[in-house]
Amino acid sequence: MGRKLIVARIGEGGFERGFPFTFRLSDEETKDLLVEVEGKLPPAEYVYSSYTRWQCCYRNLSYSLRLGASGAQVTNLAVDECLQNIKTLQLDINRWLRDSQVQAALINLFPHLQREDLIRFVIQTDDIRLWQLPWHLWEVWRDYPYIEFALSKCQCCKPPRSNVSSFGGKVRILAILGDRRGIDVERDRQILESLPNTEIVFLDQPSLHQLTPLWEQSWHILFFAGHSGSNTSRQEGVLQINPYEKIEISKLRQTLTKAISNGLELAIFNSCDGLALGFNLADLQLPQTIVMREAVPDEVAQEFLKFFLQSYASDETLYLAVKEAKAKIQELYHLEEKAPGASYLPVICQNLAVNPPLWSDLAKNSPYSLLPRFSLSFNLIAVGVLSCFVVGIGWWLINLKPNLTGNYNDNGNSKSDRGDNTVVVDESNEIKGTPIRAPRQGVCECPHDYDSLGRLCGGKSAYSRQGGNKPVCYLEDESN
Repeated sequence: MGRKLIVARIGEGGFERGFPFTFRLSDEETKDLLVEVEGKLPPAEYVYSSYTRWQCCYRNLSYSLRLGASGAQVTNLAVDECLQNIKTLQLDINRWLRDSQVQAALINLFPHLQREDLIRFVIQTDDIRLWQLPWHLWEVWRDYPYIEFALSKCQCCKPPRSNVSSFGGKVRILAILGDRRGIDVERDRQILESLPNTEIVFLDQPSLHQLTPLWEQSWHILFFAGHSGSNTSRQEGVLQINPYEKIEISKLRQTLTKAISNGLELAIFNSCDGLALGFNLADLQLPQTIVMREAVPDEVAQEFLKFFLQSYASDETLYLAVKEAKAKIQELYHLEEKAPGASYLPVICQNLAVNPPLWSDLAKNSPYSLLPRFSLSFNLIAVGVLSCFVVGIGWWLINLKPNLTGNYNDNGNSKSDRGDNTVVVDESNEIKGTPIRAPRQGVCECPHDYDSLGRLCGGKSAYSRQGGNKPVCYLEDESN
């Protein structure tokens, strides 16, 4: 079972004139680029018209379900109409994607894919209308049971990390339970509290100034349940944090940037119409966000959260955890019968510069920080010193090998046992042991240091000279 990443980068265009695209297929294990092919999606105004017809029908239906209406208020006629619209949408999407240029691109991809591969398929575009489409309905991928689709914007980079604290082996979650008028967010609380090995702080219908923990502390996951919305024309996501305060996500830009800097890896918005929330957070380079594309019925929101977190906390991959949760909603709980299309509402918004972590990765220190208790600048220094040490040792072995005496045979192989750390620097200075620190430049304290001209100190070092206080340069020195 391999791991593959397909990025469909869709450029600037429109449904009325078409979109240029580039497909890139990479092996996630070797990081090799396997295929890159370009083409153009044809004009297809009927696709977006088909989507908006389903969207209108679904929103009328889901609004009743989200507000806890009785089954009698949701008529069979409304359900049938919604079901027919989604079938038409599926047909139109596949008619569009059967274009010859798309098929030619796929012919280049398929030889590199196996049915058992774990495939992340990311639609990378800055057109929010393309974010709205249910790409998983693309029929050619039905034979790949472990594929899951995600969304990304075109500009991606690793978020800067600073002052990332050690998390003590627990997954830290900040859960905001916002305005709950007409919905049951207590079920969300219960699901979160059932998770193992977590540290959760709940903010219940907070006022704006009570969101300071998001700025001041380090969190792995930000969770929101309540009412939210998207203004797709302005590409703006909105959160109703309490019955009296509504906040545009852009107004929390600095707070969220600070949270990401402090180690935030994943945001989950278990709330209605959150696509613009993911669109906005992508600009902040948040690694992963899970949102609901449209208004979501209570039961769908709660069951998805339960199934997703159960699977993810069992160390399933983020993508497969989302895929399995959606499949359970559709096939085992028959929630599609009440709101056709509800099972594909959850979607991942992915920063392509970051690999999605496992649950066990979250409990560890931030992957961006080698030394999580120190600042980013200190970590960069540490990386630099480590790199210099590796390069220096390599230079040392390569350049001094001709001068080594008595320790190598005619083939250049060492005569000593693996436990013998003897290395001869020159004919008069023999060094034994494991260096206790990385080499330093400009100070000839130890033989593996470098002088101001970048030359190995060797016999010129204080360690090699007779008399005076000999510095500790090797681990064996401390044991003697």
